[in-house]
Parts: sequence; structure tokens; C-alpha cells
Amino acid sequence: MWASTDFRSGGMLAVMVDQGMHGDEEETARRLIASWLAGSEDAGDDPGEDEGGRGPVPSPSGFAVPPAGAREVISTARRLAVQGLAGQPWPEPSADLRLIAEALVVDEHPSAASWSTRERAELARWIAVLVHRFGEDGVQRLAAALAGRR
Repeated sequence: MWASTDFRSGGMLAVMVDQGMHGDEEETARRLIASWLAGSEDAGDDPGEDEGGRGPVPSPSGFAVPPAGAREVISTARRLAVQGLAGQPWPEPSADLRLIAEALVVDEHPSAASWSTRERAELARWIAVLVHRFGEDGVQRLAAALAGRR
């Protein structure tokens, strides 16, 4: 049914955003992004604690990042999302893509429960920009940066 997972080339996630998700498609999207997050750790890396004593905390999706405050995560996502734009405006992601980012990435962060609704919405927007610009690589870049590998 889905030929590609590359968002930029009209893959599975792009089709789901364009057409709206129905029924099992939401679960398929969750599994897809979970597989991206699970694959974000470099082979051979020890996911043990970092120098600050905050080791990555795996969630059920495999989003192994350390607990962090919303401001830190938002700042990291924003920095990655606008990287290389050199003062150019960034794309405004669709509402569907923001919902996907919130449900499948923001909600999976180990500290998400302590963040305000406004912080969660702002983070979802930046993650949606990351996915819009870089596809699955955007989510993997964010996971690596939050885990201290970039």
C-alpha cells in the first residue's frame, strides 16, 4: 500500500497527512515513527548515562532521550529545524503534521507530562517543521541531539 517512508518524496507519512488518517493508518504511523526513533541510536553506542548523570530513558516507542525541561527540548528542535535556512522563512507545517508530531514524538518524551500545553504545542510545531524539511531524518537528528550525540 505504501511505497516509501521518505516524507519529502511523498512517502507514507506525506500521504497520510495529505489524505487524513483513518482507522488503522494512525497505528501504522505510530509504528513507523517508533521504528525511526528506535533506529536513531548509532550501532555500538552505549545508551548509558551521559556526563550529566541523565542517561537516555527509553519510552515504549524507543525514543531513548534523557529527561529535560521543555525549554531545552524546544530550543534544540528549533535550532535543528531552522538549520541551513540563513534568515529565510521556514515552512509552516500543516495542522495534521503538527498533530502527528505531538502524538508520536512530543508525547513520547520522558518529560512530556511535566510540560505545559503551550510548551507542548510549541514543540510539536518545531518537530513538524523538522519532519516537513527533513522527513524521518529530522526526528532522528532531534533524538541524537537530545541524547547528546550531536
